[in-house]
Amino acid sequence: MRKGLAIVAAVLCAGALAAAARADAPRNVFDGAGVFIDNPGNFPGPWTLGDELRRDGFSWVALKVNDGLATEDIDPMWINVFRADGLAVGGWGAEEKHPLIDAVLAHLQIQRYGLDFYIANAERSYESNQRGGWRSANFVDVFRQLEPTLPAALVTLGAAPAPFVLPIDYASWRNAGFQLLPEAYYNKYKVYRPDLTVAHALRAGWTADQVHPVIGVWGHYPAASYVPLLEADGASGFSVFLADQMQPGDFDALAGLARAASAQP
Repeated sequence: MRKGLAIVAAVLCAGALAAAARADAPRNVFDGAGVFIDNPGNFPGPWTLGDELRRDGFSWVALKVNDGLATEDIDPMWINVFRADGLAVGGWGAEEKHPLIDAVLAHLQIQRYGLDFYIANAERSYESNQRGGWRSANFVDVFRQLEPTLPAALVTLGAAPAPFVLPIDYASWRNAGFQLLPEAYYNKYKVYRPDLTVAHALRAGWTADQVHPVIGVWGHYPAASYVPLLEADGASGFSVFLADQMQPGDFDALAGLARAASAQP
């Protein structure tokens, strides 16, 4: 255990110096439209997807880079192709019960692949009623020591019925400069309608410009069903989970919203 902590401490010192040199992004990447990718192996390659995203106005892609204590290997070709299409390329990871280690692993993956941003997926293990309320502050403290200026966001459970708020320490994430990507999975939960997730975020202390819903299209749920809901949610930007299960018609249905979001100053 002591050896593990010593390794983490060394990474903290070295990583902080490297991350301090990273330039601030010229705009909030999450104001645009993006997609999450779970497994690049679900696609024949990055070329068709990159062309589709560029053509339809999407501005970012998040590749899965860690799942708890396990890290994912990414072919750098995917990153190069997406960037050639004008897309910002970031990573997302599922955070579990070891926030210090998870934050270090996220940093190592960011440095390994030169990522433009990071999205932390922290859900029930970060809730106070699951004895995990302390994990938010722990994760963001370590992460910001290593990545003080990197654009970052929290993606988490989207809503609770009014007037309730999910028991997550949102303030720690906000104070560390994270944006909020609430899961607007209307395909699975009716209370996760995009406008309801935004209303919940406002109750939790976020401002509308910090909130960017993530819509769910898995299970053959058509993205077109989200268009009027996104138009009325009062938020800036949105993303899709997962690109792996999007159909050509889904990209086309979201193109107008994506172009409008990505054109914001």
